[in-house]
Formats: sequence, structure tokens, C-alpha cells
Amino acid sequence: MGAMTERADPSRARHRMLGVICVSLFFALVARLWFLQVIDPIDFQVSAAGFHTRSLHEQGTRGRILDRNGKVLVDNRIIRVVEMEHDPINRLSADDRAAMFSRLADVLLSFDYRIKSAFIERRFDDKRFAPTDPVPIAREVSDDLSIYLAEHHDQFPGVEVRQRSVRVYPYGKVAAHLLGYVGQIGERTLGEQEGIQGTPGKPTGPNAKPYQTGDEIGQDGAERSFEQDLRAMPGDKTIQVDARGNYLKTLDEAKPRAGDDVWLTIDINVQAFAEKLLDQKLSELRGRVVTDSATKQQYVLKAPQGSVVLEDPGTGQVIAMASAPSYDPATLVDGIDSDTWDYLQDPTNGQPLFNWALKGQYAPGSTFKLVTAHAASETGFLHPSNETYTDRGTYTASNCGGAACTKRNSGGNRYGTIGLSKAITVSSDVFFYWIGDGLWQGRGAYGQDALQRSADLYGLGQRSGIDLPGESTGRIPTPESLKANHDAHPDVFPRGDWTVGDSMNTAVGQGEVLVTPLQLANTYATFANGGTLRTPQILARVTRARDLGVDPANLANFDIIREGQPQVVGAVPVTADHYQQIYEGLYGVINNGGTAAGAWKDSPAAWKMAGKTGTAQVSGKADTSLFVAFGPAGAPGTPAAYAISAVIPEAGFGTDAAAPLVFNIMRAISFGQVPAAPIVTPLPPWVEREAVSTTTTTTTTSVPDAIIPQQVTDPTAGQQPGTP
Repeated sequence: MGAMTERADPSRARHRMLGVICVSLFFALVARLWFLQVIDPIDFQVSAAGFHTRSLHEQGTRGRILDRNGKVLVDNRIIRVVEMEHDPINRLSADDRAAMFSRLADVLLSFDYRIKSAFIERRFDDKRFAPTDPVPIAREVSDDLSIYLAEHHDQFPGVEVRQRSVRVYPYGKVAAHLLGYVGQIGERTLGEQEGIQGTPGKPTGPNAKPYQTGDEIGQDGAERSFEQDLRAMPGDKTIQVDARGNYLKTLDEAKPRAGDDVWLTIDINVQAFAEKLLDQKLSELRGRVVTDSATKQQYVLKAPQGSVVLEDPGTGQVIAMASAPSYDPATLVDGIDSDTWDYLQDPTNGQPLFNWALKGQYAPGSTFKLVTAHAASETGFLHPSNETYTDRGTYTASNCGGAACTKRNSGGNRYGTIGLSKAITVSSDVFFYWIGDGLWQGRGAYGQDALQRSADLYGLGQRSGIDLPGESTGRIPTPESLKANHDAHPDVFPRGDWTVGDSMNTAVGQGEVLVTPLQLANTYATFANGGTLRTPQILARVTRARDLGVDPANLANFDIIREGQPQVVGAVPVTADHYQQIYEGLYGVINNGGTAAGAWKDSPAAWKMAGKTGTAQVSGKADTSLFVAFGPAGAPGTPAAYAISAVIPEAGFGTDAAAPLVFNIMRAISFGQVPAAPIVTPLPPWVEREAVSTTTTTTTTSVPDAIIPQQVTDPTAGQQPGTP
């Protein structure tokens, strides 16, 4: 009976279970309290100490840029820079910040750095510097100033002195457009790099060079084209610091590796000499008054810019590429303010930042007659029974009515019955109008694009492929392009149908024809070497220095990473007879009483040359002056070592401006009289835009013959001047 009662009372079992639970909770609570009081304080103390890890990104030393002879064109220098960090300074009140800037300016002045508090304020607020970017305010600071700021760090929150590697330019402005400049990489550019470099901070391969915001990257010229060679392999260090930011230890470190050196094909001595003579020519021309021979209208020559390109026809290597006006790349080292940027881009100043040799587009005028001569010869328009034309000074287009159908020679000159060679030598427009008319009227047999096909063979109307950014394409008009332009912009192109007048204008390099100075030089280089079209070459080699403290041109101090190679991209077919006729015409321009004979007499080279003058008409402006030449010319078995173009807009006749410039450059080269490029001694960068240059001479460093263009001497006498 009792047993049955016990089984029927479940409350006692529940009480026992509740007791077990309570005891378990009690012991769990005791264990937790013991853990918190005995075990956890150790970890808590570690956490309270504020141990953190930080990643330090180091870009490394950027590779140098050298000329073909190993002369350093762009170098690096380690300097101390006073910088400001945004975050600590932004925490200050406006009054405290102004007071700190004033104290900093006083300290800088006491150490002979003439920097005012207003400059520091503007610099700190400058939008060029992102919130995470340090703001440089004084460069190349002394040990004494560095020590003072370190000892008084509490008075200058956010102000640090750091070592930086900056680009320096021993030759100042020389070759600035070729060299380019570097700038800090922004978020947008950083994203563009990811497809090539991988995600920032996460290399995708053994040669990947990741970027972070604020890193330097090439912005133009060779700095941009060869960014992946010049950029150092960055190094990243992971360190441990305490709550106050004090260094504790290094957890992981990958040291940066210096970038590779890039050798360009240019000769800095020739480059500097060409730039100097170009600047002198522009100064000489500006303000001169000329009269247009056709309209009798007077123009004041402005010569706002100009360019010279010198190329080796045998390899395509660019020996010099001068563009004026120029700029000092040192002014862009820390970025520039908006006023300076606007000045460098202003057309009224000639747009100093613009590489006119590479990006400028001009009507070629009579220099295009080489292309027209090729088209007439190779299509069969010129043949034994149709080789000459009687030039009476004017030409009237076939099947055309009205005054606009009649065109004339410059100055109304009459040359009588002439063939191709003579027409090139005296630059008979009438002869080439006849070709342009005949090719269009006979388009059923020759094709309606005979002129355009020849231009394409010589690389006109398309980028040459040179390893420099921003190259323009030029323009070779076609019936199709004329219609497309008219349909898209009828206000600018009022006609959509190609006429005989378009063909005639194209034949003499006028109308809608545009070329770049580089294309012109490459066209004549192609003819000079017998018809091989090459990509203009600017890279000679890439090397890796074994010791950065040794002369980079020392052959025992570098390993060759790769060599720049000549690239053949096409061939211009021409029969030997036709080639000889064109060659004789170009040779006669200089040597047989042609349009450049007068300029040649004043400044002959040591060997003979051949070439072509050009005078391109521009509506409402003075003519564009052009001259293209190659040499040595006429020496049996000796290929031309140089092809050169000079283009100066608003400068008058080609024989008056561009030709003398070319001959003065080539004379010095042929006689071995090119002076050494002066090395500019830089002033302290804090003296803003008040640099005064001093110069010294340099000597040439020898290099393997493979990258030096052949030079020969063949002294000749000048010839009598011909028709201008």
C-alpha cells in the first residue's frame, strides 16, 4: 500500500530534479566567476595594453630613364619632407589649427625655409591631396629641423618629417614631353590598374606590382609608357604597436625592389640642340609681317609652337623629338595648382604640356607630293606616253565650271613642260593638280582611292605605334569619310559628295589632309630606306642595375632585361625607275636649284641631303612652314642615317622657316659639332618657380654600336638658290 502511494506521488521526483539543476547552475556560476577573476585577467591585460598590427606600404625606388648613351635623364633623390596628416589636424579647432600653422611657419623661417602660414593653410586645404594623403609643405629639410620637430612633436600634431624618393631632372626642361612625369594614383586610376596588376595589395603573379591610393604612377611620356618597368616592386611590412602607437616588433616584412632602368633611343645632346634651335627660330619668327602671294593679304607671324623629329631610317629609332614650347617637369613633382595647370594647357601660351611632334595635326602641303608621286607612278597614271605636263602657272579641273575650278602655282610661277622629278624639285602645284584630276577622272581604272591607298602604305592617317601615349592619327580624307562627316556635322562639313576638287586638294596636301610631324618623318624615312615602313622606336633597352650607387651606363653593372627591337609593319612597293625619279626630284629640291637650295647654301651639311619643302595654307592665318629631309643622300652604298621633319604653324614659307632650321641641326650633326647638353643645377624646391639655371658640359659615354646610327662624311659645296 505504501509502495503504491510512493509511486503515485511524482512531486518528490520533480523536487529532486530541480535540486540537481540548481546545484549545476551554482557550480557553473562559481566556475564562471573563477574564470573571470583568475584566468581572464591575463587576456584582458593583454587587450588593455592595446596591441595592434599595422601594415606599412613602401613603394621603393623608381627606375631611372637614360638616353641611348647611358646619360641619366631622370633620376631619384632621397630627401626629407615635412608633411601634414589630415586626421590629427582636423581634430583641432579652427583657432588651434591656425595657431599651429603659425607656429610651424615661424619654426620653418627660423631654419631659413621661407614658407608662410597662409601657404600652409592653402596647401592643407588643397583638393589635390586626398584625406588619406600626406600633404608636403617643405622638401629637402635639414637634420636640425628634423630633430627640432621630432623633439617638439606635441606642439605640432599631425606634422611629420619623412624620407621620400623624388624624381629629379638633370637636364631641366630638355626632353620633357618625351620623359613625361609622375603623379599620385587616384581611386579611378587605381581601379584601371587592377585588371593588369591584380587587386591592390594582392599580387596575382611573381611580377605583379600592386598599387595603393597615393602611390606614384607615370602620367605621360616614357614614365607612363614604361610604368611597369620603372615601377619598383613595393614592399609591405606588418608591425605590432601598442595603444599609443609605439612600435613593438616586426611581424612580417617584404623589402621593396628598385624599378628597372629604361634606356631611350634619343641622344640627349642632339635633343637639347634641336630644342634650342627650335626655340630660337620661333623667337626669330614671331612678330614678322609677311604677304600671302595669292591673296596679297598681310599676316603677322605668330609661330605659337613648333616641332622637330629626327629618326634613323634603317631602324626606326627616334634620335630626337623636340616640341616647343616646353615645361619644367620638376614643377610637377608634388602636383601643381590649378593656375599652373591652366597655364600649361592654355592655347594662348602654345600649350606647353602638349607634345606637338606627336599630337599636333597639320596640313602637310607640298611634303605630301611624295605620296601623290607614288600613287601616280604605281597606278600607271604616269607612263611613257603620259610622263610630262606643260605647266602654264594655272590648272583648270576637267568637267568643272566656275572660277573655283581653276587653281594656280604659288606666286603664279610657270615651269613649262616638266616631268615628275622636275615637278618635285620646283614644287609645281599645277603638275600635281593634274595628277589629282587625272586619278579621279580615271577612277574606273585606278580606283577612287588611289591617293588614299598610297598614304596608307606610308603610314599616314593612322597611329604609327610608337611607345608613347596620346599619339594623334592624322587624317586622310576619303569619299566615305567626307559623307560620314557631312551626315554627322553638316554645319562643319556642308558637302557630302566627293568631287574632283577634293582629289586635287588632297594631291597637294591641302583640303582635309592632316599629318603629324612624327608621321612626316617616318614617311620620308620609309622612302629613304627603300620602302620599309617601320614603327618609330623609342625604347632602346631595359636594364636592371646591380648597384644603384654605380654609373648606370657601366656595362658591368647591369643585366639586360630586354632590348627594343625594330618593328617592320609594312612595305611600299615601287619600281626602281619610279623610285629613281622621285629620289632625283627630292635630291634636286636641295642640290639642283630647288625650293630649299637657298637655305642649303647658307648652312650646308657635311654630306648631301634630299627633301621637300611644304607651305600649307590655313584659313585666316599665316601659312604653316614644313620641311622634311633625309641624308646622307647620293653616296653609293651608304644608306641615309637620318630622316628629319620640322613643322612650324603660322610661320610662312617652308623654305624660309622650317628648312633653315633643319639644315642648321643637320650641319652640326654631320660635322660632329653638336654641343654637350648642359646639366641644370637645381635650386632648392621651396623657392617656388624662381629657378635660375647654371650649366656645365658633359662628355659622351660609349655604348655598343648596335644602337648608334651610322654617320658618314661627304663634304659638298652649296648650290644656288632656287624658287622659294
